[in-house]
Amino acid sequence: MPIESHASDEERIIYTTCRGIMTLDDFKNYMSSVWGDLRYFGYNELFDASEGDWSSFDFSLLFSVAAEAARLGSLDPNSRLAWLIKEGKQKELTDFYATAKSALPVNSRTFQSFFDRDAALQWLHA
Repeated sequence: MPIESHASDEERIIYTTCRGIMTLDDFKNYMSSVWGDLRYFGYNELFDASEGDWSSFDFSLLFSVAAEAARLGSLDPNSRLAWLIKEGKQKELTDFYATAKSALPVNSRTFQSFFDRDAALQWLHA
């Protein structure tokens, strides 16, 4: 599976890792199984996109990802989402996602991208 997640109940953080070629269907499955699960309400998330192949992921798909996330009542707007990324297309995609997310008229969780895992975890624990 290209997107794998596990939760640390002790830390109240979901650790997600992407591997392989990323598609919209991968995100739909992930959003349903992780973001749509009320057990994780109030959890922060470290979304490690750095190992995924995003070369053919269309920017326009991020509008549907952001819109779908905005409709979910299972995401705590007071939680945080940190994306661990690499320079290049991953950075461009996360910048575009942040813009798409900010255009939606909903109160949603705070999102930030990082190039360093330790910095991302420090921000999630703050």
